[in-house]
Amino acid sequence: HSKEWTRAMKLNQKGFTLVEILVITPVVMLTVILMTSYLFNEYGQLTQQGAQLNLQVEAQNIIFSMQDDVYFADSFNTGINSGLVDTYQPTGGWKYNTTPQTLILSTPALTANRRSDIRKPVYINTLGCDPSVLTDNSVLYNNVIYFVSGTNLYKRTLTAPSSMSTCGTSYYKQRCPAANASSSCPADILVTDKLNTFTITYYDTGNNVVTDPTLAEKIKVDLQLKDKAFAENIYSDSSITLRKLNQ
Repeated sequence: HSKEWTRAMKLNQKGFTLVEILVITPVVMLTVILMTSYLFNEYGQLTQQGAQLNLQVEAQNIIFSMQDDVYFADSFNTGINSGLVDTYQPTGGWKYNTTPQTLILSTPALTANRRSDIRKPVYINTLGCDPSVLTDNSVLYNNVIYFVSGTNLYKRTLTAPSSMSTCGTSYYKQRCPAANASSSCPADILVTDKLNTFTITYYDTGNNVVTDPTLAEKIKVDLQLKDKAFAENIYSDSSITLRKLNQ
C-alpha cells in the first residue's frame, strides 16, 4: 500500500502536460474575453442609464424653474419694454422670432422675492414717491429673457437703468454676459449647457396657436437636452404648458 501511495503522489505531482496546457489556455482566454466583454457592456449600459436619468431630471428642473417667471408675467413680448436698456443685446436688439426662439417676458418689478409676503411693486417716479401719489405712478416692468447660444440656454433680467428714477428698487437685478459681469450687473444665469432644441408655442384665450406673443395667454415650452455617455448620444425631452396669471 505504501508503494502505491507513493506512486500516486508522484503522478499527481507531474502537473499538466504541454498538450493539456495548449488545450486549456485558449479556453481560459476565451472565457476571460467573454466575461470582460459582458462586464464592459453592462457597465456601459449602466453608465448610459444613469446619464439618461440625470438628463431627465435636469430637463424637468429647467421646465419647472421657468414656472414662476411665466406665472408672474404680465405679457409675452416681441421685444424688450420701452425704457429698459441692454448694452449687450444682440445685433438688431432682442427679438422673439429668432432661431432657436427667444422667450421675452414682461414681469412686474418687485421690492422682494415673488414669494415673499412683504413684496411691493416698484413704480416709475413721475409724480413723486409720497404715499398719497405713489400708486398714481406707472408700475415698472422688468424683462426676463430666455435665449440660446450654442448648446447653452441662458436667462437674463433687464430692469430700470440708472437714468430712470424709481420708487423702490427691483429685487431682481439687471444681468449681463459673464465676460462683462460686475457686482452691479451679475452674470446671466446659465440654465443648461446641454441644450439641443428649444421651442415656444403661443396660445390665445381660445387655445388657438398665435404667432404674435402679445396676443397669447399661455405658452408651451418644449426642450430637448443632449449629452454623451459611453460614446453614445443620449437625449431627454420635456415640455410644459403655462398660463400667465397676471392680467
